[in-house]
Amino acid sequence: NKEFEATEERKRKAKQLDLQRKEMSRNPTGMGSTGRSGGSHSHFPTYTPPPKPAVADSYDAYEKKKAFSSAPRGKGMQLGRKSKTTEMFDQVRNELNPEAEERAPLVQAQEAVVSPRQSFSSDRKAIQVIISEQISAELSRDGGMKSFEVKGDLQLKILDQALSKVKLDISANTSDAQFRTHPNVDKALFNGQSVIQLKDQSRGFPQNQQIGVLRWRTTTGEAPLSFTIWVNAGSSHGKHNVTVEYELSSDDTLRDVVVSIPFRHDEPSVTSMDEVYEVAGGSLDWTLLSVSEDNATGSFDFEAEAESEGEFFPMTVRFRKEKPIVPVDVSSITLLDVREGVDFSKEIKVVADNYVIN
Repeated sequence: NKEFEATEERKRKAKQLDLQRKEMSRNPTGMGSTGRSGGSHSHFPTYTPPPKPAVADSYDAYEKKKAFSSAPRGKGMQLGRKSKTTEMFDQVRNELNPEAEERAPLVQAQEAVVSPRQSFSSDRKAIQVIISEQISAELSRDGGMKSFEVKGDLQLKILDQALSKVKLDISANTSDAQFRTHPNVDKALFNGQSVIQLKDQSRGFPQNQQIGVLRWRTTTGEAPLSFTIWVNAGSSHGKHNVTVEYELSSDDTLRDVVVSIPFRHDEPSVTSMDEVYEVAGGSLDWTLLSVSEDNATGSFDFEAEAESEGEFFPMTVRFRKEKPIVPVDVSSITLLDVREGVDFSKEIKVVADNYVIN
């Protein structure tokens, strides 16, 4: 009957499909089978991959990293010509529910990683201000001052071009020093309102360049650290007892103070207790981590051989300060386009340069 014939027809087709599958396993197609040969009748070269249990632990760690970096990407991330495997994958994907496409979020994650958006940490602002000063002085060995000069400049560095059109409100006592603005800065505006701003307001300050916008110089005032040098003949011929005495002339703290004293003969013998010093070549370097109101005066004693006391001069002094001699500061920075204040970082570099005792 018809039901019996239909059953037999299904059995026949199933047997035919089974024979076709066996035939395909013995004769692989060009779809990329690389596992093993199809038996003694196969004409393809055989290749047996190493068993997985033999893989080293280090390879497992590498595979985890590789799996993260080479996870399947969306279609838009692919480059080059599609292979047959890719075409088959596309066909299967199109036949699936559209929700399957949403299970590949790596494309969006990649876009977030390579986003060109620029950000700045709290300690590295997009606008940076550097206030620098060099202090030069020639001091006499009896505590006096022969000459004194301070040179300073204010430098600006902008890391974001969107913040390049700005004005700087300056706090400074212009009567104590000579000021000079950069040629592109509005000099009249600075002299009248103590504002640093470009003459051409349609332009902005250069990006990623540290440029000087203001300079100053003064020869008035008092050296922050004065010295009195006492040299006496020692008990033996050619020996001298030397005392170097310092005095802080302001209420500012000095950091990393070093007094370098030259000598020509044998290494000096330091007689001061609890003092930090170093003998380097022909120089005896006395070091003070800081000089403030707590140790506004102090002295350093040593004995050394010399034909005359002039061999101990000139002494050179190095230090740094946390405040400029000329009181220059940036109180605020304003964006010209929106007339709003913007955050900025500020660094102060004040050092002794050519500071000698003679």
